Amino acid sequence: RGGSMALTFALIQSAAWAPANVTDHGRSLTDNSRALLQHEFQRTGSFCLGGHLAPLTFLLGCQRCGTNSLYEDIIGSVSGARPGHSLRGEPAVYSREQHFFATDTWSQGATHYLNHFPDCPGHSAGFQFTLDATPAYLRKPIVADRMLELMPSAAVPKLKFVVILRDPAMRLYAYWDQYVLKGAGVNDFEKWLDITLKSVRECQRKHGDQLWPPPDTNACDEDTIEGVAAGLYAHQLTYWLRKFDPKQFLLTSTTAYTEETQLVVKAISSFLTGSGTLDSAARHPDNIDSINVESRMSKVARTELGRFYRSHNAELLHLLNNQGKVTYTPSLKQLGIQQWIS
Repeated sequence: RGGSMALTFALIQSAAWAPANVTDHGRSLTDNSRALLQHEFQRTGSFCLGGHLAPLTFLLGCQRCGTNSLYEDIIGSVSGARPGHSLRGEPAVYSREQHFFATDTWSQGATHYLNHFPDCPGHSAGFQFTLDATPAYLRKPIVADRMLELMPSAAVPKLKFVVILRDPAMRLYAYWDQYVLKGAGVNDFEKWLDITLKSVRECQRKHGDQLWPPPDTNACDEDTIEGVAAGLYAHQLTYWLRKFDPKQFLLTSTTAYTEETQLVVKAISSFLTGSGTLDSAARHPDNIDSINVESRMSKVARTELGRFYRSHNAELLHLLNNQGKVTYTPSLKQLGIQQWIS
C-alpha cells in the first residue's frame, strides 16, 4: 500500500479566486483561474490538501458557548491534534478560527486558507489532524454550501462536526457582555433587551419566526441576527443535518463540558480519532470564565428570555430526540436542554 492509502487530485479553487467571480449569493464560482491541488489520505488517516494538513474537523459553534476553551482542550489533550496559526497581519485568533467559509475571506482562495495550517506530515508520522473552530459557522448556511463546493468528494464523508450548545438566554447575556459596547443599554441589560426584542419581533414579522435563513444586516439589525437569532438552534442544526450525514456530528453543551470536562473531551477524542485515551488531562482553561457572566442577569430579564426562547428550545429538543445517529456527550439528557425550557 506504500506511503498512502489513496492519492487523488481534486479540482478546487486556487488563491487566484477573486471577489468578481462570486455570485450575488456567494455560493458558486466561475471556472476561471481554477488550479489542481493535490489531496491525499495518508495510510495513517491524515488528510493533506495542497501540501498542508487540512481540517476535516470543524468546531461549528455556538459563539459565546465555550468554543475557545474546548478548542484548547482538543489541541492540548487529543492525540494527533495540531494547531493552526495566524498569518502575518492577522489577529492571533485566526490561529483557531479562520472565518474562511463565512466571510469575504472566501474570495482569497483555498491556498490562503490552507496556509493557516501545518505542513503535511511525513508518511512515517502517526495520525495527525487539525481543526477550524470558527464559532459563527453554525448559524450561517453559506458555510455548509461552501464546504461542499471546496472539499474533494472523497473527503466529504470524513468531515466531523463538533457543536457545543448553551442555554440561549445565557448565551445572549454573554453576547451583550462582550459585544454591546455603545448605544442605549450598553450598561443596562434589561434596557437593551427591551429595545432589542422589539427589533426582533419586527424582523420576525418580515422574515419568519425562526429568522432562518438569517436576514442580512441591512434587513434587520446586528443585535437581532448575531445576538438573539443566533440562539435559535433548531433550524440551524436542521439545515446542517440535511447537508451532511447526522453520524458526522457530535453535540455537547456548555454545562456538560463545564461539569464533566474529562468525560466530554474523551468522548470527542473517540469521535475524532477512534481512541478515548487522552495524551494529557483536559485543562478546561480558565478563559471559559469570561463567558460565565449570567449570574449578573436579573430575574426579570431571565423570565422574559425564557418566555421568548421556550418554543424554540422545545423544537430543538424534539429535533434531537429524533436524531439517533448524532453522538451526544455525555448524553442527550445531560446536555440540559430540558432545563432551558422549564
